[in-house]
Amino acid sequence: MPPLLPPHDDLDLSLEDLGAALGAAEVHGLLTGIACAGTTLAAADLRGLLEGELDAALDDEAFREWRQVDATVHRQLDDDDLGFEILLPEDDRPLAERVEAMASWCSGFLAGFGTATGGTDDARLPAEVRDLLASIGEVSRAEADVDDEDAEREYAEVLEFLRIAALTIYLELVEPRSGGPAPGTALH
Repeated sequence: MPPLLPPHDDLDLSLEDLGAALGAAEVHGLLTGIACAGTTLAAADLRGLLEGELDAALDDEAFREWRQVDATVHRQLDDDDLGFEILLPEDDRPLAERVEAMASWCSGFLAGFGTATGGTDDARLPAEVRDLLASIGEVSRAEADVDDEDAEREYAEVLEFLRIAALTIYLELVEPRSGGPAPGTALH
């Protein structure tokens, strides 16, 4: 069983206390996008990236927490039982808040993937990956108009799609490299 992520609200509050420009869902998406591109960041690079994206300095405790989240993302993506989870507010939160966080996760994912691929020509990516990235881009603009049973079901379906999309991108781009990132793929 892969390790579990800390609760979204705890991470979000920690970022809010730091005056961060991003919320927990978007940062998790960023880290996931980087991992799905096959990149593993060294500790100093991870800290620099996070502080730059958050527009805030991380104290040692906050950095340890996000470093652990990054490690968890990698382990969950590598999990043979497909145990990857997306960090979002709990289901008891209003649907609009959860959809907004899901859209932010998608924006973070695309930013992380773009950062890690360094502007690689999309034509060099497998067609399935390009299609999934386009779909993630569409979800990044999602909004919740209503809060009823149908909307909840649609949210759950989109969330599962995103989970499987991230796993598929990871498997398409990372697993062909003999079970892990190719040598020299760490950002420095």
